[in-house]
Parts: sequence; structure tokens; C-alpha cells
Amino acid sequence: MPELGIVILNYNNWEDTARCLESIWANPPQAAYQVILVDNASTVSETDEVRELISSGEVVLIKNKDNLGYNGGNNVGIKKALELGCQGILLTNNDVCFTPHCMQELWEYSKAHPDVGIVGPKILDRNGQVQRSNLCRKTGVKEKYLVRTRLHAIFRRSYRTYFGFDRDYDGTFSVYAVLGCCLLLSRACAEAVTPFDEYPFLYEEELMLGIRMEEHGFRTVYHGAAVIEHLHGGSTRQVRAFSYAHNIRSEIYYCRKYLGMKKWQIQPLYWYRVALYLARCLRYGDFRDFWREFRAMTGEELRKC
Repeated sequence: MPELGIVILNYNNWEDTARCLESIWANPPQAAYQVILVDNASTVSETDEVRELISSGEVVLIKNKDNLGYNGGNNVGIKKALELGCQGILLTNNDVCFTPHCMQELWEYSKAHPDVGIVGPKILDRNGQVQRSNLCRKTGVKEKYLVRTRLHAIFRRSYRTYFGFDRDYDGTFSVYAVLGCCLLLSRACAEAVTPFDEYPFLYEEELMLGIRMEEHGFRTVYHGAAVIEHLHGGSTRQVRAFSYAHNIRSEIYYCRKYLGMKKWQIQPLYWYRVALYLARCLRYGDFRDFWREFRAMTGEELRKC
């Protein structure tokens, strides 16, 4: 029986998936593990390299009939890991590569701290720079306006403490939420906080998960001794306007559902996001082409408030 389940979510980006799998084989955890590859209804077939990796290693491949988004796709993998009896579940984007001892470091920390439901690693970008962007407190109304807009240039201290720029990213410290590109859940935590909310297709997942963790009394910890390399956005790089639209749709949903904000409280934030979209239209043709879909998608969500 595997002790650790490694859930990889793929959509159309099989090259990154191959690199992720290779990094697991090169730097495996000491614990018995099972890789669960969830394909979110890709429109292109897996490469020969991925087929070879799947056939040569112990990989459970699950092909969803529909693209369920980040939360929905991961729910499929988490359910399978729980069915297999895994005591820890590592969720990772396919554009992540693992360094030596990373997975074992996360797992050992999780086992040693039963009150910690989620452990996240240090994240290096493609240039080897540390990504300092943990969420160190709950994202409320104030944070939405003063930290997650350009107003952060004025409210610099709040911005620094929110993302943990004042923390030692080589160390270990409690946070409200870690980034969703890679995180490890204990079995007890997974059973309590999953399935994830599948209404948002993309984005705001960490914010919602942080609230669920708080409700169930689990801590979230950043553990700098575990290191991953993140290539960033491999599955969304070619669909920028689509991704941005879902980001705003999910933001409206989060504000309404999780923060209880009224329409009049959300509208200024919404029109700020629309202005940013229009600015991108001046530079990118895909944003111009997707304008009507963007307005329909986000406008419908705003009317629900």
C-alpha cells in the first residue's frame, strides 16, 4: 500500500508532464508512493515519451471526460489517493520539477506535526529565484482592495506582510495558505477539507482552501527545506484572455460566497479588473477577440451578487 500519493494534473501540456515525471523518478521519496496522473480532457494525445514513462513506471492514469478545472481535476486525484489508502497526498502542477529530498522533506514534516494539514515547499522560478508569495493572512475585503490591486504601491507594509516578503524563505513558518502549484495534504486534512469547491474553474483556490483549513482547525506551513522548480503557467500560457476571464469570475465568486460582500462592494474592484483587461486589449489580439466572452462570463457572475 502506498504511503504517499502524488497527484499530477495535466491539460494538453504533455512535455511539462514528462519533465515532472522524470524529476520524480530521479528524486523519489523514501516512502512508498503512487503517482496518479489526472488528464483534464486534453485535446491532444500524450507524447510517446509520456506513454513510455507511464508504461515503465507505476502510474495510475485517469482521463476525465470533461475539463473539470483545477479543483475538479484535483478532486479526482485526491479521491483515488484516499481509495488507495495513502496517508499523505502531494498535489502538483505538471510544470513543476522536484529537487532531491523535496518530497520526503514535506512528508516527514507532515508526519511529525499532526496539527499541520498542509505543507508547501520553497518555489524557484525558471531563473532560480525564490518566489516569495505565500499568503500570510486571510484575504478579506481590505486585502482585495489594498493589497491585490495597484494600491499596494501605497500600502507597502500591508503588501509586504501579506505575501510574507518580511519572512525568511529559507526557514519554516506558518501561513494562511501556500501556492496551489505544489502542496502536501495529510490524510486527515484531505478527508476534512475535500472535495474542493468545484465552482471556480481556475484561480482563487488557495484563498478558498485557506478558509476551509481555518474552519477545520488545521495549520498550513511553508517549509523552506523542500524545494521545487516551477516553470509557471504551462497549461494557461496560450490562453491568456481565457485565464484572465476565469480569474475575475472566480474573484467575484470568492468575494460573494466566502466574504459575503455585496454587489456595491464588489463593483469598484470589478471595474478595475475590466480596465486592466482593456489595457491588455491594446497589446494582445487574443484579449480583443475574447472581449465579448469576458463581459458575458464576468457580467453574469456579478449579477448573482
